[in-house]
Amino acid sequence: MFMNKMKAQTAMEYLMTYGWAILIVIIVGAALYALGIFNPATYTQSTATGFTNFQVPTGGWQLNSSGTLTLIVKNMAGSNIDITSVTADYAGSTQSNSTVVGGTFAPGSSKTIVIEGFTSPTAGSSYSVPVTITYTNLDTGLPGFSSSGTVTGTVS
Repeated sequence: MFMNKMKAQTAMEYLMTYGWAILIVIIVGAALYALGIFNPATYTQSTATGFTNFQVPTGGWQLNSSGTLTLIVKNMAGSNIDITSVTADYAGSTQSNSTVVGGTFAPGSSKTIVIEGFTSPTAGSSYSVPVTITYTNLDTGLPGFSSSGTVTGTVS
């Protein structure tokens, strides 16, 4: 009779150990869900990364369903610059803008860059567009500087 009691106690301890482990996994899963880890919209928030010597303000870019990327950049290089080219790549299509090329871009000032011609994206879908800005430092006269970054968001 004593042996059966020991087996029952061992089985109960075994089940309790797994029960606590399963409870912890459920609690961690609930916490991750509450933080939005499992929500796809969490990964399509508008973000701008990279862009050394330029600042892209929050909400300063948009890709619309007609295939036009609008980007606002602020000169943070600390010197006068001249933008020589701006290129962006969306869905394997590389486009550039020549309307912002030329002229002095003073420190701290902002410019709006519009790049058109992308394959029309679907409204509501997410995007990630690498952008490269090539410029010349007018204060030193040195050409060939570039700043690359990526803008992500949801097509409007």
